Amino acid sequence: MITIEPPQRRRTGPGRGLERAWAAPVVAVLALLVVLGGCSAVPGSLFAPAAPPPPFSLAASVPPGAVDVAPAEPLVVSAAGGRLTSVTVTPAGAPALTGTLDPTGTRWTSATLAYRTQYRVQAAGVDERGAPGAPLDQTFTTVEPEQTLEIASIRPTDGQTVGVAMPISITFDAPVTDRAAVERRVAVTTSVPTEGSFRWMSDEQLNWRPKDYWRPGTQVSVDARLFGVHSGGGLFGAEDRSFSFTVGRDQRARGDVNAHTLVLYQDGQELRSLPASYGRDIYPTQYGVHVAFEKHEIKRMRSESWGGPAAGTPGFYDEELPFAVRISNNGEFVHVNAATVSQQGRSNVSHGCANLSPADGEFFYHWVQMGDPVEIVGSSRPLTTRDGDIADWTIPWEEYRQGSALSGGA
Repeated sequence: MITIEPPQRRRTGPGRGLERAWAAPVVAVLALLVVLGGCSAVPGSLFAPAAPPPPFSLAASVPPGAVDVAPAEPLVVSAAGGRLTSVTVTPAGAPALTGTLDPTGTRWTSATLAYRTQYRVQAAGVDERGAPGAPLDQTFTTVEPEQTLEIASIRPTDGQTVGVAMPISITFDAPVTDRAAVERRVAVTTSVPTEGSFRWMSDEQLNWRPKDYWRPGTQVSVDARLFGVHSGGGLFGAEDRSFSFTVGRDQRARGDVNAHTLVLYQDGQELRSLPASYGRDIYPTQYGVHVAFEKHEIKRMRSESWGGPAAGTPGFYDEELPFAVRISNNGEFVHVNAATVSQQGRSNVSHGCANLSPADGEFFYHWVQMGDPVEIVGSSRPLTTRDGDIADWTIPWEEYRQGSALSGGA
């Protein structure tokens, strides 16, 4: 440490001026020492040369010379240590692809790629000082799929208004081996926060339902970006598909097989109680939450599974019945049956359906929305997933979630 002491001062009248005369040089020297000491304590902090700019490079998201590239994702060309000045991606024998450059000028994203196509990628750019860098020039080829995976059906249909229990269902035209790859590309967006989960009901069917019934008025959009996705076994997605629907008013029906009633509720209030007849003991209407999903003004009903008149099977029937609403894929309907009006409200005589009078059946037919829950209670036989593809509400929530390929359970 260096210490500088000022000379002795005389205590005379003009001494104050002498003190001020010495004070300024001392402060200046101390300040210089602090600066010099700072320089020695932090080498290079004042006089270090400027850091060199990062090296410039261009790269594509697909390696040069790659073959059998799945076109699920767009091609991305990026610049490091500078910016892009031009990008051209040319399919063999076709015009160049369109693309989008981000605001920083460092990332260019192509339009959708095609199957079985060779692409040439050419790009140029400059470094941070504006000097041209090494250009990019490479090729790659997309896969020629052995087979494509198509969406055979969706539910709900685009633009439909449905009840609070309607699950989303996507059915494919072939079994999916890589369920996670497909599920990862399907997004469900809701206008209000809604907890829900996917579940694979089979290798061909992917469903999604909310944890609890939908909130009325919810707008739902489904985007299945499946084009180019490898779903396993050489099967690649054939198309993207989007659809949307609206959740209508809160309507529910509750059928009590012992009270012989079908009670209708709207917005939480009882609307009507209809006398009904359910399945007799040998053909019980199954208990659990059913979902209305088909309407028929006239429906031919034939008990094929029970044989026919020649077989002498008791209970065989073949008839056309009006105002039929399907509530499961196991042959259960809510429909008009004028022949059982005297038993409706008193006893169960059907083959598993809910029978209503002509007036009550017609009212129910026009009132019910596709997707309304129809809960049956008091029966001896449960509704299960084996009884159709709208048995989502028979599965406890945690078990339902485990049916997602992304949850680790499927």
